[in-house]
Amino acid sequence: MPHADERYVGSRASWQILSPDQIRTIHETSLEILAEVGITLHSRRALDIVAEHGGEVDYESTVARLSPELVEKALASLPASFTLGARDPQYELPFDGEHVFLSTDGCGVFRRELDGTVRPSCKQDLYEAARIAQAMPNVSSTSAVVSAQDCPPETRVLHEFDACVRGSAKHSIVVSIKEDWEARSLMRMGEAIAGGSRELAEKPVFTCIICTVSPLHQERFGMDLALTLAEGGIPVSFYPMPILGATAPVTIAGAAAVNNAELISAAVVVQLAFPGARVLHGGGPTAMYMSSGAYASNSPEALLLRAVQGQMADFYGLPAWFGAGATTAKEPGVQSAYENALAMMCAYSAGADCTFGTGLLDGSRILALEQIVTDNEVFGIVTRLLRGVDVSAETLAVDLIKKMGFKGDYLFDGHTRRHARRLWQAQLGETGTYDSWLQAGGPATVEKARQTVRDILAAEPEPFPEDLGRELDHIIATARPS
Repeated sequence: MPHADERYVGSRASWQILSPDQIRTIHETSLEILAEVGITLHSRRALDIVAEHGGEVDYESTVARLSPELVEKALASLPASFTLGARDPQYELPFDGEHVFLSTDGCGVFRRELDGTVRPSCKQDLYEAARIAQAMPNVSSTSAVVSAQDCPPETRVLHEFDACVRGSAKHSIVVSIKEDWEARSLMRMGEAIAGGSRELAEKPVFTCIICTVSPLHQERFGMDLALTLAEGGIPVSFYPMPILGATAPVTIAGAAAVNNAELISAAVVVQLAFPGARVLHGGGPTAMYMSSGAYASNSPEALLLRAVQGQMADFYGLPAWFGAGATTAKEPGVQSAYENALAMMCAYSAGADCTFGTGLLDGSRILALEQIVTDNEVFGIVTRLLRGVDVSAETLAVDLIKKMGFKGDYLFDGHTRRHARRLWQAQLGETGTYDSWLQAGGPATVEKARQTVRDILAAEPEPFPEDLGRELDHIIATARPS
């Protein structure tokens, strides 16, 4: 069975935090910002593209002002759905609004061992995280969840992608990319995996996240990379990360307008250059704790802001993914579970197709493999809630109710057997009796997650194709700035 079949939710239970009029108001405010304030484009190529299509460009200040008409025209060519590829085709991911996916995140710099020791991250940590993601049925893609700090800086992003694809046959997300030659080397690696440039463009085995810089900046390398990747058929997720009260207004609506302006301005440039290029509505807008300045990834305000983002993506007809994990907790446990559960439920009920952050603690800084296992369980519950309640002749079971009358024999009827397998089943949480839990030694849920990690890593990994491994090694060894 294809992996995506288990991730199908159809028309999901939804949380409409904004009315249609409020959504349009945020859109129109973003248009006003882009027309009157503009967007800083440090890329000469991006500035030229805007100028060629009638935008107002100041090459000295690198500010481009986009008219509402230009923005609307460019956004009209955005594709509403597409499929992400994978090393193994059974893990292809249709982004069509009817499936939901969970991924690991990227850019952490520490690894928390199972014994609680925290140390700088390395390439092996990425490989092990990818193996855990591969084994988790509710995790659909992997990423450079932490930095391969033991690899040369100039080829680090290639080593990180290499570790991900060797540890998992699922789709991969690339972050921390900065130069055009890195993008072209990544595409060569992708072509080796997919079977050629045409195959890679049709079913891209990786997606790139390009961060904007709040407020209202698009970096040179970001836009240049986005254009290179879009030309090669690689999906690009623009990723604004405004912080309420710091790099955006402290109000949710004001921060949403900044977030949206950054996202659509980047999408406009790509669509002007390559109409129909795949773009994902991404972002990790958040808040901070005013008393300390600490990153508040899952505060109520951050969750509301991302819920708004989900509705804005739906307004533009774009697939949506954004951060909904990366708990601020310092260790796996109660806080990490409730923060990530609330974040996931808010995100998906507001329209997200995919979220990431699973496996990271301390606001995306520390990788804990057991957190991936815990989030896998949480996401299973969230998925079941999103599917809502089916009301039909089969599920109402009127004839069965009449047949049973006052007898409680439903357990033995065929109708129960047909539907019982559809009930959610815990894989990690306790569902037995208190006595049976005591007899098993009273294991804590976190310890059960750690044991799952130990079991996965102790098992023999799936063999990686030797010829593909040699080709990836060669691409990394010969990668050089052009």
